Amino acid sequence: MNETQLSVGAPGYSDLVERAKASKTLIQAEAFKAEEVRHMTDLCYAKLHKDGFFHMMTPQTLGGSELSWSDGLAVAESLAQIDGSTGWCLMVAGVIHGSCGSLLVEKGKDKIFSPGTAINIAGQGIPRGTASRVDDGYLIKGEWSYGSGIYHSNWIHSGCAVLENGKPILDADGKPEVIIAYTPRESIELLDNWNVLGLRGTGSFDYRILDEVFVSKETTYRYNKTDVERGGFHFSLGIVGFTAWGHTAFALGTGRNALDQLRIIASEKVGPFGVLGDSESFQEKYARAEAKYRATRALVYKVWNDIDETLLKGRPPTNEEIALIKLSFHYTHEVMSEICTFSYNYGGGIALRPSPLQRCYRDMHAAIQHVLLSDQIMQDCGKVLLGRAPAGIKMQLLGFH
Repeated sequence: MNETQLSVGAPGYSDLVERAKASKTLIQAEAFKAEEVRHMTDLCYAKLHKDGFFHMMTPQTLGGSELSWSDGLAVAESLAQIDGSTGWCLMVAGVIHGSCGSLLVEKGKDKIFSPGTAINIAGQGIPRGTASRVDDGYLIKGEWSYGSGIYHSNWIHSGCAVLENGKPILDADGKPEVIIAYTPRESIELLDNWNVLGLRGTGSFDYRILDEVFVSKETTYRYNKTDVERGGFHFSLGIVGFTAWGHTAFALGTGRNALDQLRIIASEKVGPFGVLGDSESFQEKYARAEAKYRATRALVYKVWNDIDETLLKGRPPTNEEIALIKLSFHYTHEVMSEICTFSYNYGGGIALRPSPLQRCYRDMHAAIQHVLLSDQIMQDCGKVLLGRAPAGIKMQLLGFH
């Protein structure tokens, strides 16, 4: 674990943009090493943490940058454009630090954020564990998958279904009650099992708690909580907003990188039919890929700029606004998957061997396996946009509530 402190005064949007550009050489140099060790390298982690990227979405009162959704999207996208695994780790850090910092009650915040932004929280919010109610808190245990960035963490963020007398507690809608619980790093056993096709450098190891660990009530919050304890009203989007924001940024950056890598190859690659970039057939296909990318990116920023304006006015988002961020999230992955496949196919032997383009292809096709990209998500968006969603319920991370 690294105890790197941020410099005095959290960086703003412009500072982070410039620091991302300045970090490009380091990130690119460390990317292949990260794949070998299967997590972000110590050198890259220390630099990016010190520069403030891990806390770009953390509330300002806790020492973070507290970027708006659109500004945070642009920063996270720029990092994923340099390297997918690095961008993935930093968007996950934004999701977890932003949600924890804005939603934990004061006593819990004081405990978790006692060292300020020197902390790094990682884990898995999908409720794969259980939390048995006891006086003043819970006893939690379980096994969780995909703890992205967990190698350098000092606190763990875990989703748990709440039990009482061994049985799940149901809410007023008959759905299981779920919490996010925070435990120190030493409470978990990290499993050395991150052997995957793509996103190898994210260190998304599984972890487990076999013996029950006590967690005080104030170091937990409801999975679907949206009432903000600190920071801007934009945090009221809760986990629905954070997850859509982070994954969308990753996909946009990775798709852009794939096209950029292909453009370089096209100007240099000479085959039996000449230079690839001189082929009119290829030029047409590349132009169409650029159009798909740019149209998708325009959709994404339109949706997030609109929701930023809504939240800036202190108005809760409508179901349609939430549906649109989830729709653009899902659709972005569809399009960027196509773009990465197109780029890989035309990259030929260069893409076949270890290279940034091969990594884009592998990273994107690992990302589209995420549970939040299931067909059910688009079906729910369709229900809302067609006016077929049940009255009086809100879109949640998965389904309605």
